[in-house]
Amino acid sequence: MYDALMLAAIVDELNDRLLDGKVQRVLLLDSLSIGLEIYNSGARQQLLVSAGSSTARMHLVGGADGAGKLTGDATRVTPLLLLLRKYARGARLVRIYQESPLERVAFLRFAKFIPHDLTHAEPEPTDDAPLAGDDDDAIDGDLIETTLAVEIMGRHSNLILVGGDGLIMDSAKRVPARLSRVRQILPKLPYEAVPPQEKADPRLFDAAALGALLTGNPGAQLQQALVGALRGVSPQTAREIAFRATGSARTKAGDALDRVAAVRQALDDIFAPLRTGAWSPTLYLDEPQTDDGQQANATDEADNSSLVTRHSSLPAAFSPFPLFHLRAMREERIASPSVLTERFFGATARVQAHGQRKEALAATINGERQRLTARERALLVEAKRAKEAERWRRWGEAIYAYAWSLEPGQRELVADDLTVPLDPARTPSENAQDYFERYRKAQSAAANLPALLDEARHAIAYLDQLLTLLHLAERYEQIAAIDREWQDWRTGRQRPQDGAGNAGRGQGGRKNSGKAGAARGRGPGPGKPQTLRARGGHQIFIGHTSAQNDAVTFDIAGPDDSWLHSRGVPGSHVIVKWSGGRKDDTIVQAAAELAAYYSGGREAGRVEVDHAARRDVRKIRGAGPGMVTYRNEHTVRVTPRGEEELRRIGVIE
Repeated sequence: MYDALMLAAIVDELNDRLLDGKVQRVLLLDSLSIGLEIYNSGARQQLLVSAGSSTARMHLVGGADGAGKLTGDATRVTPLLLLLRKYARGARLVRIYQESPLERVAFLRFAKFIPHDLTHAEPEPTDDAPLAGDDDDAIDGDLIETTLAVEIMGRHSNLILVGGDGLIMDSAKRVPARLSRVRQILPKLPYEAVPPQEKADPRLFDAAALGALLTGNPGAQLQQALVGALRGVSPQTAREIAFRATGSARTKAGDALDRVAAVRQALDDIFAPLRTGAWSPTLYLDEPQTDDGQQANATDEADNSSLVTRHSSLPAAFSPFPLFHLRAMREERIASPSVLTERFFGATARVQAHGQRKEALAATINGERQRLTARERALLVEAKRAKEAERWRRWGEAIYAYAWSLEPGQRELVADDLTVPLDPARTPSENAQDYFERYRKAQSAAANLPALLDEARHAIAYLDQLLTLLHLAERYEQIAAIDREWQDWRTGRQRPQDGAGNAGRGQGGRKNSGKAGAARGRGPGPGKPQTLRARGGHQIFIGHTSAQNDAVTFDIAGPDDSWLHSRGVPGSHVIVKWSGGRKDDTIVQAAAELAAYYSGGREAGRVEVDHAARRDVRKIRGAGPGMVTYRNEHTVRVTPRGEEELRRIGVIE
């Protein structure tokens, strides 16, 4: 929904309200989000830029009056934050632009006079109190220009600070060659623009080209053909074009051949604000319950949209222009595209609260993980000592057998191919009893060591899963559910039959994978797993918390349905519920890409994903919360892809 046109509307607004303003503060909201407080036209306004995988965006916060409410996390700093404080704080925002309004990349250019003796100094102190008033800039120094590139591209989103020489200074996400052979993002490398899509400009795509496009893809949906051929056309925009031209968002391309002129007119209408600036920001909300208890339903076109299922009357979609295909939903016109975006994402306090809560929770869980890792090491030392138990028994027996030959102060006994160390300050009997005591303790410990080691390792795997799910969580309810699961586990309310864990090698050649779940019936519900409709009527279910992983695997899936999980890394469980028992390799591939995307391997170029029939997945009795075994699996190597990418190619509806 935050597509190229939405970004273009935001850029127009920022040029009206922020251009030539002075940056007063730079705030770190979380590791991927920055707040800029900018003084312009006698008022301070706050700008949020974020590179979150599913929440990447740029907009003003605090309402139409610009009275922002963002506060930074004073306990943390990042290299990017320090550089922004040095080069952007106190600078003028001299340019706000897109190289192309059809791409989801915007640039903020700052200019600042830095005294000669500070040009190469360390970054400014971390104290980020607002600068006083709007004093004239210093002129005794060098004018330094820097540009912040805001790239809003799903999991590839980033914030990149570029120097006047075109070299990258730093970024919110560093991308080395092992993650991308095409485009590395590292300090001191030249900044390379995002490669343009090899698609046509929709503003120049004439009727003849449209006709050829429809003729060449008669069986595809019109919306899919438009997304595949035209730059800047998101799935939501394509559905709107199809609806305006044909009256349905599901029209086949071949059935629209007699509506080419209408498609061309819909393109003109939707892209006209790029010339005129006449945006109409609009919010769509799910309808509330009616008096008779039945929920008002949207049209089939609304059901076909890329909306996540939400509670009634909550924001469901937004756009910089009206969406006629969602006309069954309640519509609200919003004066400002920033206010619209903030309203949808629930920004301001919740944006920073989410990030800070995630990072604080992650620090707490990491602390417990370190304690468990230390315990595992101690148990391994005990296991090594247990292996020496038999030797200690033999040494004690040898001392008694040869006690008659030992001299006072003797340091070792050599007999029967044994060399037995002795404490010269002890009698032979005391030396023997010391070895027998070690033997008895080692024997006692050895009986419990396997169970204790398993317990520690399962707990570590569960915490790894919690940390991964927490890192991937974007919504408040997901973070809150993971927090509840952590509290339940920490206080003992969640015990070893449910939970989440890693994928890893188990006994007997089986693999272990953490299956999510807080104890059933405990506390508030975790929310429903994400549900997607795949081509062919099949359904894909994705767990985003431990309890959701538990639900999709053991409550929703049938024995013949497919279960998928990234191999060797924590992540979500993905289920494909087959319609009519018909399996489709293309859908398995898409589900594997989703499993990779919602796992600890998301940033990797390629990820191995195991898939098996649900009947071959079992809980591990007595293991840490939510570990499972599986067998008869197949492994595929895939590129992580989110649902929006899969919608663009037509695998997900």
